[in-house]
Amino acid sequence: MKNSGGFKVRNGIIYVFGTINKKRYRFSTGKSATSENLRWVARNYWSVLLQKIDEKEKAKEASLSIEAFLLEMLELSKHKRSETAQNEYISKTKRLIAPYFGKFNMADIRPIDIEKWQNELLRKYSTVTVRRAKTLLNFALNKAVLNDIIPKNPCASVDNFRVTINKKEPYTIDEMSKILRSATGWFGIFLHVAFATGLRTGELIALKWEDIDLERNIIFVRRAIVRGEVSTGGATKNHDRIAVIPENFADMLKGYDSKSEWLFPTRKGEPFKEGGSLTRMYFKPLLERIGVKYKTLYATRHTFVSLLRNSGINKDLVAELAGHSSQISDKHYYKAEITPEKIRSINNVFFNIRAQIRAQ
Repeated sequence: MKNSGGFKVRNGIIYVFGTINKKRYRFSTGKSATSENLRWVARNYWSVLLQKIDEKEKAKEASLSIEAFLLEMLELSKHKRSETAQNEYISKTKRLIAPYFGKFNMADIRPIDIEKWQNELLRKYSTVTVRRAKTLLNFALNKAVLNDIIPKNPCASVDNFRVTINKKEPYTIDEMSKILRSATGWFGIFLHVAFATGLRTGELIALKWEDIDLERNIIFVRRAIVRGEVSTGGATKNHDRIAVIPENFADMLKGYDSKSEWLFPTRKGEPFKEGGSLTRMYFKPLLERIGVKYKTLYATRHTFVSLLRNSGINKDLVAELAGHSSQISDKHYYKAEITPEKIRSINNVFFNIRAQIRAQ
């Protein structure tokens, strides 16, 4: 059926009607059926009908909830991020955005509403967490503007707040030595690798024997496990790189057998799903037993970076050895150039530390 339409008068009011793609529409113009208005509608009924349809669709879109719209936009753009990041964004939407804006329609949100929400979150969460939540909200509202659902983004009129980054505290050399001297079995080897390579906790629990080259004393960092999911990289993590194992630490790995394809498996031979279980079951009890202050398991990485910096190694080399994304963002391949400088830097830093551990 072709598109068709017209107008008629009902109770003295002019109505326009029409069928588009087999769907019938009818709207009141709100105009009285005077001679002048009837001549006007006879010439313009079709454009009036299309305008009314457009207004109806926009009103429908504007009545969308922020949660529904943001989740839809995240779903449409999920190919741009890892599965872990996608799940994290969905979680933040449901935990931090939906509870406050649940009763708001898209068209009803004002800058003052966003400022109140922002201040409420800042009383409960870190500035970094609130900034990420605001970035998500801004993403949704920008999409709404691009799709003509709202005329402008109210986030653009909201003042930014100062983001406070808490300084990451590493373990001291004495604390690290005490930890490594006291840790035994597979977890002792895990901690030696953690402190000596600076790998992220998720990267450590994702290591397989196929990633270890004990002839050259290197580790191929290929993946990470976060919340039970294997990730091979993302916008802020470089999981495709090579880490150097200090020569005097490598002997420990040569005599180690995990009886699994994974380097540090659970008792069932499977990888740990997240670092939190390692912290609860092994790391915190160890620190409590030996009297060392807990600074997170991830602080082994901060310790590695601190040791290298304090040893006079230039910051670019430190960043490369630690796998900081700013140094490799334009490289989609392994940082495979193992230069004598890198090997010498690692060996020099950890030679004296290993000797100190053995002496004690």
